[in-house]
Amino acid sequence: MEQIAIGIIPARLSSERMPGKVLYPLWGKTLLQHTYEHARRIKSLQAVYIATDSEKIAREAEKFGAQCLMTSANCRTGSDRVAEAAEKLSAEIIVNIQADEPFLPSEAVEKPLAVMLENDSIQCATAATRIRKKEELYDPNVVKVICRLSGEALYFSRSLIPFPRIYFNQDNLRQSKRVCFYKHIGVYLFRRALLRTFAHLASSPLEKVEKLEQLRLLENGYPIRVVFIKKDSFCVDTIKDLEKLERSK
Repeated sequence: MEQIAIGIIPARLSSERMPGKVLYPLWGKTLLQHTYEHARRIKSLQAVYIATDSEKIAREAEKFGAQCLMTSANCRTGSDRVAEAAEKLSAEIIVNIQADEPFLPSEAVEKPLAVMLENDSIQCATAATRIRKKEELYDPNVVKVICRLSGEALYFSRSLIPFPRIYFNQDNLRQSKRVCFYKHIGVYLFRRALLRTFAHLASSPLEKVEKLEQLRLLENGYPIRVVFIKKDSFCVDTIKDLEKLERSK
């Protein structure tokens, strides 16, 4: 019987900002293990896999009982790796869960998935949450998103969007009513056909400039439904991020 939704965590060693970061230790476990274990708690996913081209990552995944799918070393992005791995599986919806989101909240998958299951026309969905911290506004590692009134993404950027020409209190973002800023949560839900299409599209100009794979879909006219959630998700991009997490326990 075909599964409705499965999660795939693309993992690689050659991260530009923090090489090998998925294997960095945090509280006695690797970031990869934290990500996998949190993904396994998402009840709407029938299974969770790790997709990698690294034997080292595969051995680590085996230690904590994860099923690993080996892929080519030539995958351009995480979603390309997920697309290759998904060809070995059977599911209607494939969820790309970023390996550097060790504490991804369940609602980041469950709410977009519920929207897709209610509307067959939605081929891709993702999650976003309101930015609450001033330091995230201008951090290029925090990806921002703006949307159409209908809920589809207009654009994703590492820059602050929208650029406010009106006054807003950046020290009190929670209470701001004049302008809200939203950060993208690192999860993509694809219907199988669109995931295949994505993998066959050439890397697009804005994707190359911003280093954001989701722009490949927008530039080619494929909509991405954005579902807003309440909880935030901490993404590990640098050693400082990891140190911040270590101190938070």
